Amino acid sequence: MASVEMLDVPAHVPPERVWNHEPAAFAAQFDDPFVGIAQLHDGPDIVYAKHPQIKPGVWLPTRFAVINDIFLDAARFSSVNNIAIGPLLGVDWRLNPVDFDPPEHMRYRQILQPFFQPSAINRYDEHLRDVSRELIDRFEQRGSCEFVSEFSNLFPTYFFLDLLGMPREMLPQFLEWSEAYVRGETIEAKVVGARSILKYIEGYVEDRRNDQRDDLVSGILNAEINGRPLDHGEVIGMIMLVYFGGLETVVSSLGWYFQHLATHPELQARLRDNPADIPGAVNDYIRAYGVVGTRRLVTEDVRFHGVELKKGDMIMVPGFLASRDDRQFADPHVIDPDRKARHLSFATGVHNCLGAHLARREITIAFEEFLSRFANIRVAESGAFDWTTAGVWAVTRLDLTWG
Repeated sequence: MASVEMLDVPAHVPPERVWNHEPAAFAAQFDDPFVGIAQLHDGPDIVYAKHPQIKPGVWLPTRFAVINDIFLDAARFSSVNNIAIGPLLGVDWRLNPVDFDPPEHMRYRQILQPFFQPSAINRYDEHLRDVSRELIDRFEQRGSCEFVSEFSNLFPTYFFLDLLGMPREMLPQFLEWSEAYVRGETIEAKVVGARSILKYIEGYVEDRRNDQRDDLVSGILNAEINGRPLDHGEVIGMIMLVYFGGLETVVSSLGWYFQHLATHPELQARLRDNPADIPGAVNDYIRAYGVVGTRRLVTEDVRFHGVELKKGDMIMVPGFLASRDDRQFADPHVIDPDRKARHLSFATGVHNCLGAHLARREITIAFEEFLSRFANIRVAESGAFDWTTAGVWAVTRLDLTWG
């Protein structure tokens, strides 16, 4: 990889490791950002890249094996303030458990675990399917839909709002606030979105303290750590994390999956004729479309995969690069329901995604319901397929038709 000039590159960064691009902006120039960003696999296993908020830049691992090692080493690659919403809001609490390292991480995680373990997901199954069918009923007879606004924005979030006991009619406002926070073009826009979310959740939590129910919010409000109840910041940080999880990851991912399904009729026919293959396809869709790129703080000077990292360096953990690594996956750009490979789209190690079981179930149900009711699903000839790589990589418009 040719050396290029970047201002203020730290002295310990070798010139041949400098990649003078910001990953999201670089990926956005291609017809398929996942295929485009995979060009990085032709270069070093770790490069030093631009970042819109972190100056002068960040380390960017490009290979599955390197990213896997980062996930598995919470001591040298810290998740403290991974999301960094505290500094943005000027508060002293963090999103938990994601913004904590062991052992604090596990203490918080154990509070949420009962609501997201497989036995709990099985209890949600009927409700998830009812929500999916309710939405599909609205456009089935029309023969077309704008998939994002009519399904993918609504299906996972309706369920999460029901799980949190929040009103569905607030969803448009929630989505507007989340869009500002996650994809706002300026820090000011992000602050406005985050503060709006915070204000609502703080008011909602106060109301719920006197309104106990058999749900996740009451579970958090009644939880204890080391024999003491959670304080205000711990409660708000935990509920905000669940809020963002429900309104971002699956919402952002479903559009990629269904655009691919709509443009690959042979795979679509196979899954429709063989529903037992859907879970395998879902796992490979999740593998191929790693939409989240988190970050870690280097806690000590270390030589890591041939690079000298210094304490205080930031390192990105890009799911979109781990997803398409041809050293790890044969034909990485192909969706193969028979693939039996471990992926990192849900991370691994102590910070593996708490909602992974729920996400798989939601996506599986979406595929089952669409494929059982519609034949020849395709992108409408006069329709649009729009997407963004700002923040979580997401499809913003997808016009589908069928029949």
